[in-house]
Amino acid sequence: AWADLPPDILGAVIARLPHPGDRARICAACRAWRSAACPHVRHQPPWLVLPDCSFCTTGRDGAFFPRIPGLPDNATCLAAAGAGWLALDCTDDVFRRTPTMDNFCYEAGMFVVNARPDIKHRHTYMLHNPFSNITVPLPELDDIIGHVAETFEVRKVLMRSSTNPADLVAVTTSSSDCNIILCRPGKGAHVLPHFRVIDVAFLGDILYGITSGEELVASHLGEDDDDGRPQVTRFRLDIRNPMADYYKKHSWIWPADDTISISDYYDKDGNEEPIDDEDEAPNQDEDGDEEENQEEEDDDLAAANLEEEEVDSSFNGHVSGSVSDNDVKEYDEEVPYEPKDEVFTTRFIVQSQNGDELLLVRHQMQSPPYSDPYTRKVEIFKADFMAGKWVTVNGLAKGEALFLTRSLSKSARAHGDIEDGFVYSAAGEMDDVFDTRSWRIRHMRFRWPWQRKKVSEKLLTWLFPPEVVV
Repeated sequence: AWADLPPDILGAVIARLPHPGDRARICAACRAWRSAACPHVRHQPPWLVLPDCSFCTTGRDGAFFPRIPGLPDNATCLAAAGAGWLALDCTDDVFRRTPTMDNFCYEAGMFVVNARPDIKHRHTYMLHNPFSNITVPLPELDDIIGHVAETFEVRKVLMRSSTNPADLVAVTTSSSDCNIILCRPGKGAHVLPHFRVIDVAFLGDILYGITSGEELVASHLGEDDDDGRPQVTRFRLDIRNPMADYYKKHSWIWPADDTISISDYYDKDGNEEPIDDEDEAPNQDEDGDEEENQEEEDDDLAAANLEEEEVDSSFNGHVSGSVSDNDVKEYDEEVPYEPKDEVFTTRFIVQSQNGDELLLVRHQMQSPPYSDPYTRKVEIFKADFMAGKWVTVNGLAKGEALFLTRSLSKSARAHGDIEDGFVYSAAGEMDDVFDTRSWRIRHMRFRWPWQRKKVSEKLLTWLFPPEVVV
């Protein structure tokens, strides 16, 4: 009888049914199946989603699936935007969603498809929940970055509320012109100034961002009283430049006053440049007036010519410069006269499991030239807002684990295959974890499906399925 199916075979069947709803239906079939299937339903680890919308389930029964059902054929997965939500980009730009293995030509020793800064594509952005099959278009984002170069990157898409998709969405990009975009579906969008933020996290009604120098910038959020468009009422530098040596090479100075009103960055018309207090330039003479009049005539002529052709007013992602990624590559100099190991230090900010603390995680991956990479060190700090500095923590809270990728870093409840105090990273080809209880690197009890290596770890994202009550 089906009720007598051995638990190991039933477990293999459940492993091929990743959707929580399908697993819940197995629990409802009979008492024996419910007893065997409940642990798989209640304690489902997150998925690893690839840019081409294929995905890997993780844990002891992890498996690879070629496609998330119901997505458009031209969809590229940018990030997991929240619990159960994906940020999608519908575009004919295939660079991001082309697996590395398929893109590299071993005979020629080169990549077949390379991102080019001189070629642009159209993009249509949306939020999609594959578990409820709800899709939320983001036309406000299309208006800003709907026609960008192939080298332009959307690095993170973060919803303030996973239960309310109409709420605020924060987007970080590779461009210094639109480092952070605040978008509220159906209401409007707002582009923040050039703070060179590499990662963001919500904590209440404040959006926090860290720079590559580990400065912590707080953006106090509000909305327009008339149309509900998102706004930033003021900025504050809560943690100031703890890496002075870094900034000797990468100069960028925050204003002397660490609390900045939004009016310091925007004029009354909403332009991003500060208002000039002087009405006229100094030493203005008649010749200058003539030159100005000539410039106005040239501008009028150019405007008339533009009326005769279709003009693309959306943002070009690489005109003024780019924002550094959240990792820094160095070389291990401990052993001279030998090939050097590469050491990658990546920084993330994560909201704690209890929701009232902000954590900074430094993850170091060491990549030897002739062997697989491994976790070298992990450091965890919490923001001390009163002291204005990062404070070392002795470990994670009880029952807490961390999952790290560039597009989503999340604190999760430890259960099942997710172990208490562990830090899981999808970086490189590592199959190890960091245990904050002993501050040691450990081998995983299971391995990630090998298909995750098809793309760069920077393009992977964690997707947490909803918990099902059975």
